[in-house]
Amino acid sequence: MTSAIVIGSGAGGSVAALELVRAGFDVVVLEKGRNLLPGLGGPGPVGSLFGNDEVKGGRYFEDQDIVLEPRTSRTQAEANQGVARSFVGDVNTLPTTVGGGTIHWDAKTPRFWKQDFAGLSLFGPVPGANVADWPLSYEDLAPFYDEIERRLGVQGDVAAMPAATLAQAPRRHQFVMPPNPPMYAPRCNSCGFCSGFGCPINARGSAALNFLHPAIRAGAELRPRAFAFRIDLNAGGTAARGVSYVDEGGKVRREEADVVIVAASAMETARLLLLSATSHAPHQAGLGNRSGQLGANLMFHFFTLAVASFASNVHAWRGPASTFTLDDLVGPFRGPEAQAAGLPYLKGGICEVGAGVLLLAEAQLYAFLQGLIGAPHKDAMRASGFREHLAAIQLVGEDMPQLGNRVDLDPGIRDVYGFPVPRITHSSHPFELASSEHLGGQLAAICNATPGVVASQILPTTTLGGALGTAHIMGTARMGDDASSSVVDPWGRVHDLDNVYLADGSVFVSAGGFNPTLTIMALSLRMARHLAGRGSGPGDAGSS
Repeated sequence: MTSAIVIGSGAGGSVAALELVRAGFDVVVLEKGRNLLPGLGGPGPVGSLFGNDEVKGGRYFEDQDIVLEPRTSRTQAEANQGVARSFVGDVNTLPTTVGGGTIHWDAKTPRFWKQDFAGLSLFGPVPGANVADWPLSYEDLAPFYDEIERRLGVQGDVAAMPAATLAQAPRRHQFVMPPNPPMYAPRCNSCGFCSGFGCPINARGSAALNFLHPAIRAGAELRPRAFAFRIDLNAGGTAARGVSYVDEGGKVRREEADVVIVAASAMETARLLLLSATSHAPHQAGLGNRSGQLGANLMFHFFTLAVASFASNVHAWRGPASTFTLDDLVGPFRGPEAQAAGLPYLKGGICEVGAGVLLLAEAQLYAFLQGLIGAPHKDAMRASGFREHLAAIQLVGEDMPQLGNRVDLDPGIRDVYGFPVPRITHSSHPFELASSEHLGGQLAAICNATPGVVASQILPTTTLGGALGTAHIMGTARMGDDASSSVVDPWGRVHDLDNVYLADGSVFVSAGGFNPTLTIMALSLRMARHLAGRGSGPGDAGSS
C-alpha cells in the first residue's frame, strides 16, 4: 500500500510530494495531464517541449481539450431562473499538465497581508458576501513563506520595500540572492514569451522544477495522464482507502493509500469531492460537505486594466510579462465611493506594470478590431501600435466570497470519461464592480502622468472579469474551525475524514488582492509538515 497519494502536480501538490517523500513517505503523484518536461526527475538536465510559440495556446497544448473535457457556466441570475447552463467550453482552465499553473505563470510571488487573514474582524461584514476570518494568522504562515521563497529562489531587497507593505507582511529575513541558478535552471534570456507560456529553457522557477523534480529524485513516483475520478472510503465512511483513476490507456485503476492529498485546483478539487459522494451521512452531498459549502465561495480576482499609448517604442513585450508592481491601491478605502455603493469599504490589490502584446495577438487585433487586410494590415504591423507602443498597468483586485458563486456537477454534460463536468455559477458582487470603477480612474491617472504617453484607456472588470477568462481560482472548500461552516480544518484535513487533505487554492477563505500561488505553496508545506509529524516550523531546508 502507498503511504500517500497526491492528486495534482501543480503548486500545492508538488510541494506536498517533496515534503512527504523527504519525511519517508512512499508517494505517488497522479496528474491528469501530460508531462511536457523530458528528463524531469532524472539525473541529467530537464528538457522542455515548449517554444516561443503563440500557436500552442490555440491547440490546447498545455490545457485540457475543451471538446473532450468542457466546463459549463451560468450567472447567479440564470441559476435563479432555472437555466442549467448558458455556456459550454473553456471556463477559466488552468494548465492540465505536470507542473500545473506554474508551467506558464509569470512568477510573481507576493505574500498575503495580515489584514487578508482577518477581514471580518478588521473590517466587518459586507452585504451579500460570505466574509469570514481565516482559522490561522499571517504569523502562522510566515515561516513557510520564508521557506518557499528560498526554495523557489525569490529575489528582492527587503530594504527597498515600502514600509506599508512590510507592516502588513513583515519579514524576519532578507531575500536570498542565489549567486547562480540551479544547474537545471539557466538564466532568463528575456525572450518575451513569459506569462501564459511554458519556458523553452526552464529558466523560470516552478512547482515542477523546484519541487517535483527533487521529489522524484528522492523516490516519489509520477503518473501522468492519470485522471482521478473518485476517492474511495472505508466501510464506515471515516477515512479514505485509496483513489480510483483512469490511466493513460483508458483503464480504470485503483491505488490504495494511507493518506490522500488533493491538489487539483479549486474547481477540479471541488468536482472530485462531489463525485466521491457516498451513502454515509456526512458525505451524501460530497466529501466533507456537512456544511453545504463544498463548491461554494468560488472566488476569481477581478482585473482592471489601464492601457497607455506612447509616442515612441517602449518594447513592453520584451522580458518578463511584469517587471514592476505597486501596493499603493490595496486598501481598504472607506471614502464616499464606498458609501455611494452601499458598502462599508472598497479594496483593490497589487498592480502589475508591463505586459505588451505579442506578434500574432497584434495581427489578430488589427484584423478583427479594425477590419484590416492586405496592405493596410501590413502597414499596421510595421508601425506596431499595439506591440511596440503600448504598455499597461493591471490591478489584481480582491473578489468577495459568495454562497451563490460555486462549482457543482452539471446535470446534463459529461466529459470524455463519462463523468459530469464542473458547472460554474458566478456573478460579480457590487464590491468588485465599485472597486474596479473607483480604482480604474487611479490607474488611468498613473498612465497619464507617465512621460511620453499620448493616450490611455481603462478596461474595467466588467470587460475583463467573469467566469470565462480570469486567471486565479480560489475558494470552493474553505478552511475553518467549525465543520458546520467550512469544508476542511485549519490544517487542510477534510471534515469527517481522518486522512484526506486539500493542498490548493480551494481552501482559501478570502481572495486577498495578491497572486495566490505563494500562499498555496506555503499552506501546502505547513499541511505536509504537520502530516509528517515534523512540527509547524521551518524544517531541514532552512528559511530565507
